[in-house]
Amino acid sequence: MAIFTSNLTLADTSPTTQKGVTYHSPSKEMEKNLNRYGTGVANWEEAQFLQFTAADTHLFHHYALVKHGEPMPLIRKDSLDISTIMLDDVIPGKKITLYDVMRDRASIDSYVVMNKKGEILAEDYWNGTTPETKHHLMSAHKSFTSMLAFIAQEKGLLKTTDPIGKYISEFKGSAWEDIPIQNFLDMTSGIKNLPDSREGYHNWGMPEGEKGWDSAMATSVGYNGLREKDGKLVPIADAQGDLENFSDYLKVFAKQIKPLFKPGEVYLYRCVNTEIFGAVLPRVSGMTYAEFMQKNLWSRGGFNYDMTLFVNQEHENAAAGSMNCTIRDLAIGSFLMVNGGKNWKGEQILPKIYVQQVLEGDEGVKKAWPKASYEADLVPDAFYKNQWRTLSDPYTGRVMSMMVGVNGQFSAFDHKTGNIVATQGSYRFPTGKAYVELYMFEIISKIFDELEK
Repeated sequence: MAIFTSNLTLADTSPTTQKGVTYHSPSKEMEKNLNRYGTGVANWEEAQFLQFTAADTHLFHHYALVKHGEPMPLIRKDSLDISTIMLDDVIPGKKITLYDVMRDRASIDSYVVMNKKGEILAEDYWNGTTPETKHHLMSAHKSFTSMLAFIAQEKGLLKTTDPIGKYISEFKGSAWEDIPIQNFLDMTSGIKNLPDSREGYHNWGMPEGEKGWDSAMATSVGYNGLREKDGKLVPIADAQGDLENFSDYLKVFAKQIKPLFKPGEVYLYRCVNTEIFGAVLPRVSGMTYAEFMQKNLWSRGGFNYDMTLFVNQEHENAAAGSMNCTIRDLAIGSFLMVNGGKNWKGEQILPKIYVQQVLEGDEGVKKAWPKASYEADLVPDAFYKNQWRTLSDPYTGRVMSMMVGVNGQFSAFDHKTGNIVATQGSYRFPTGKAYVELYMFEIISKIFDELEK
């Protein structure tokens, strides 16, 4: 059931003066506690361990702490009780509550339902989480990275039509040099194959036969911790040898991998697209990714709590999956979208063109959607634009846009009403028909239906 408080204003009451990003070492105590279960920073993201490791994941990593600014006031309405919503069960003639589906079948750790005004209509915290828990976003992080891309463009630091080689010197003279940044943001750059991963690496999250990302890409930016070598900290060794930073990985990628499709022709989901843009941001801004995020988004968007990013020894971070934030702040990410890019005070935080492109897409991404990815078999009427999926519920026709993480990390908004559903999951069997049906249509769309009644 929902957690009730006597104080209806739920904004964080900590000081709102912006301070600089700070960098922190892992908690040895948390690593020791996880080791009891056979997990820790080296293998934390394997499906069997997620219900132990998805919450406050940053504590066993090296991480950047990104400070929030003035918090958006969050008013609790508690007008939606998911335990009263009955769904048809798989057993004929039997009903099950949405509460049970979300907590038990979907392994949701926390969720928030919010309206366009920013009022919280329902929320719950399970699996030991609280409103302050910073949950790992997995690939829902990508949508925040694309926000930064368009903020950087608005500031004149880059153009998304620019060729990637203008900023990524490691791609000079390679087949990637002339591909526009926008194709990397839309997953239409032509990437399919990836460098080999280390032996035994699960590479989970994609259907059998497809590789979503490779282990060296992630480890080079601290995803699986750091080790000491010659008296200094470096990422762990991987299939591609000792890669000490993301530049080393980009050189490997440019040497080994060639595009299999023409730019813009085919949508194929590969996390390295986002990581390649993530490498652009520090080079054009003179800041780390974390510092740019704090200055231009996290301190201005009304987010209520600080957030974190895993980092390596050079303060680089994965742009596709190193972010940890609270469930309320994940919902606020969609609040900005349904309000045209403006925060609760009416200040324009996200460029209008960015929001418009996510809502409407374009002919190119719509044609690219069904060409190669298995996703078109699951949701035919959809497109991927600026690291957001926009789709129509095949049962109701409801149009939604959403950030998506592989274990049930969603921040989705309804185009018609502006209502928002955010979930933080530790679902162990991601990506595929069961996942899509359960989260997108059985949970998120059903909540939107209930709110519209």
